[in-house]
Amino acid sequence: MPLPQRRVDLESLGYRYEGEGHCRGCGVLLLWFSTPNQKRMPMTIIPGSEDAEHQLLECHFGKCPKADLFRRPKPKGKK
Repeated sequence: MPLPQRRVDLESLGYRYEGEGHCRGCGVLLLWFSTPNQKRMPMTIIPGSEDAEHQLLECHFGKCPKADLFRRPKPKGKK
């Protein structure tokens, strides 16, 4: 199931807004959320939807051109 794109929808599923920051890899503005499992998740604003009332978000993990710098190696024995 894909993530909802609106902040209000994320929050209704138990995601909690934690604040803003910038990606250390590409510098884009990030909106940090905590997932219902207490993991941190960076979201970016989809271009063209900057109006706060209608803002659409997407997970930055799949979009960052420098994401490989931040990936943790998988534990041995797991695929």
